[in-house]
Amino acid sequence: MSSAPETPARHADVIILGASYAGVEVAYQLHRQAPANPPRIVVVDRDREHGYLPLVQERLLGVISAQTSKVQTAAYIEGLPGARYVQGEVVGFDPESRGVELADGTRLTARVIIVALGSVLEPPASVAGGELLMAHKSPEQFDALHSALGRVLDGSIATPRIVVIGGGISGVELAGELAALDGRSDRPWPTSPRVTLVGSQPLLVPLLGAAVGARARRLLSMQGVEVRTSSRVLAVGDGWVEVADDTGTSRIECALAVWAGGIAPAPILGRLALPRTEHGWLAVGPTLQCFPGTAQPEIFACGDAVRVVGGEGIWPTMQRAIECLWQAKLVASNALTLLGVPADYPEGIPPLRPHSLRKRFAYGVSLGRQSLVVWGPLCVSLPGINRWFRRWLMRQYLRRYAALSPPA
Repeated sequence: MSSAPETPARHADVIILGASYAGVEVAYQLHRQAPANPPRIVVVDRDREHGYLPLVQERLLGVISAQTSKVQTAAYIEGLPGARYVQGEVVGFDPESRGVELADGTRLTARVIIVALGSVLEPPASVAGGELLMAHKSPEQFDALHSALGRVLDGSIATPRIVVIGGGISGVELAGELAALDGRSDRPWPTSPRVTLVGSQPLLVPLLGAAVGARARRLLSMQGVEVRTSSRVLAVGDGWVEVADDTGTSRIECALAVWAGGIAPAPILGRLALPRTEHGWLAVGPTLQCFPGTAQPEIFACGDAVRVVGGEGIWPTMQRAIECLWQAKLVASNALTLLGVPADYPEGIPPLRPHSLRKRFAYGVSLGRQSLVVWGPLCVSLPGINRWFRRWLMRQYLRRYAALSPPA
């Protein structure tokens, strides 16, 4: 790897903003793809550990251990040669100087910047009282919802109702796990709830098609979940959720309401002077560069806050955890390609690899005591196998980022 003339004056060769699913994988891939001479890396994130997101509903309800299903992210990064972990909050970024500003006043610079700050799980501003809805994505949201569940299910209410808002994969999985508390001998609280699932679309999990949506609805209903589709949430109050459907508006009385209805761009993305789509997502080219074809080739972005723009428009990215890993691998490769030549590019910017959208991919959807495994038109219910396989994937994932962690 050639040394860029400016490198000694900078804090690192690469700064990675965000250390959750995409960010930690970028660091892993940079060292995996350049084992002999890895770049100097600085990783910035607010948290030092990150829960395993694909099974977050099972972590929340004690099906798997919340403590042992975390990546000790900072320890892993600090165990990599030449890598440094900075716990802090990003508040600004100057693309021209590639300078990152943190809330405590720290300023960091690097030749290559990789933005992996992700998304937030929160309702749209159109939902009145939306701040009363709970969620379970960030560590703060997870802890707050876990505490709220403990209060609601402590036995003081005979059969409390919990409303889950969102008919996508996250919503149906959370509703299924809540329903499965009934009959669990190891449930963490004395009481199990009644569950109402509210989805705005006519079908559940519309991403996977009508047949899968109908089957998911049937399996949830068999477990006692009240499913209300084509229902839009208008407002939330203390102990109620107001929804509208074809018959008019109505209120659902509840002890707790949880938002699982979709993600939004992290608010910080609007302050980073980077290209965005009309809905606020980071707009990148097929090579995952923020400024492709310009004199600023060293700024990349990856993860679920990214939308690939080019060719036929905005690519229909999956917004699934596995795509974060694929994008991170590509970003690491392209970053190493740029670091391998002088920073002034005397022979021009080298060609970089484009991202490929994998349109066919298997989905596992957990529905409490039931499940669905979907591969194209094929849909089968294999609860035992699906549960085992997803646990196996989690163990492989956690092991991936533990190998180089320093001893406790």
